[in-house]
Amino acid sequence: MADPLELAQKHDDAYNAKDAEGRRAIEHPEIEFTMPGMSLRGHDQVMEVVKVFWEALPDGKIVTENQYVSGDVVVAEGAVQGTHTGPFRAPTGEIPPSGNEVRLRFATVKEFKDDKLVSERLYFDQLDFLQQIGAMP
Repeated sequence: MADPLELAQKHDDAYNAKDAEGRRAIEHPEIEFTMPGMSLRGHDQVMEVVKVFWEALPDGKIVTENQYVSGDVVVAEGAVQGTHTGPFRAPTGEIPPSGNEVRLRFATVKEFKDDKLVSERLYFDQLDFLQQIGAMP
């Protein structure tokens, strides 16, 4: 079995490289992904949301600050950092680029089975994000 910490890092590296196939290679085809306001299942649904962030923050990178491993579970704290230079396609409508620097703090819990990411639970402050991209005061 591969090291879960190594798999989690490869998954984040693929995000940073905008490598959809690299992420797909690590994820289970029926991955369960939850984040504030939504629950997704499968590569296609997950990638739809990831691509929204890639478009809004083209230079966005995951910067991991702390990681904790227990068995097949990796818990991480960090931030997505980038510049809001693309539109953010929110469920309520498109938010035009603000040019603002963004540092979105997050925590994530990634569960692996048979060397595949089967579940990811992402936690972040939606209000903080909307304020940083200039959508709210």
